[in-house]
This record gives sequence, C-alpha cells and structure tokens, in this order.
Amino acid sequence: MTRTTFPRPSMMWLIAMGWIIFGFSTILISGVSMIPMAAPPSGLHLDKVLHAFAYAILTVGLIFAWPKRALPLIFVVAFGIGGIIEICQGLFASGRTASFADALANGFGGLTVILTWMILYPLYQKYLDVRELPQE
Repeated sequence: MTRTTFPRPSMMWLIAMGWIIFGFSTILISGVSMIPMAAPPSGLHLDKVLHAFAYAILTVGLIFAWPKRALPLIFVVAFGIGGIIEICQGLFASGRTASFADALANGFGGLTVILTWMILYPLYQKYLDVRELPQE
C-alpha cells in the first residue's frame, strides 16, 4: 500500500499543540518581561531558574510545532526570541534592564530541552514507535 506524505491525524494534533504552547509561552514571557519593576530581584537568583524553565517550555513548543526542523535551528530561534525580549526589556520596560545573565539562563533552558530530546527521541524511535504496523 502506498502511503501519502501527509502527517497522520495524531501528528497534526501534536503540531497544533506545539504552536499553542509556543505562542502562549512567547506571549506570557513577553508580557511578564515588560511589567515595570521598582527594584531588581534579590536573594538566591531564583529568577534565573524561572527564566530557564520558561524558555524550556517555549523550546518544547517549538520542537513539536516544527517536527522536521533541525534542533540547532530551534535552539537559535528560542535563544533569539530570548535575546530580543531582553533587549526590548532594557529599552522599553520601566525599572528593568537587559541582562546577559538572564539571556544565558534562557539559553540554558532551551539547550537543556534540546539535549534531553537528542537523548530520548532515538530511544522512542527504537522502542515505542508504532509506524511499522503490519499492513492489512
């Protein structure tokens, strides 16, 4: 039987969910980044963990939204979005500055997801993928 090049319905669902996750996280990160602050956060730098977590979610969304794109491109896009938001934060948000440490935390979150995907996806393909079902 000849297979078409169209994605399976489940694949279309995953792509749609990826775009929703990516879009929602981008809007949420952008909005929160532009809220004026009276003083910079202090303490244990928990904000860096939040930066990494937020950009990890954004990167997961991109991975599912662009299933056929190369992982380095996905990382560059996620890191680029983080850089643009940091620059905009420094230029336009009252009481905020652009932070190189925040940009690194953003990149760390995205890179963590990319590396985890590189380890887990081949295992998925090897042990759990059911694309090779018997033909009827």
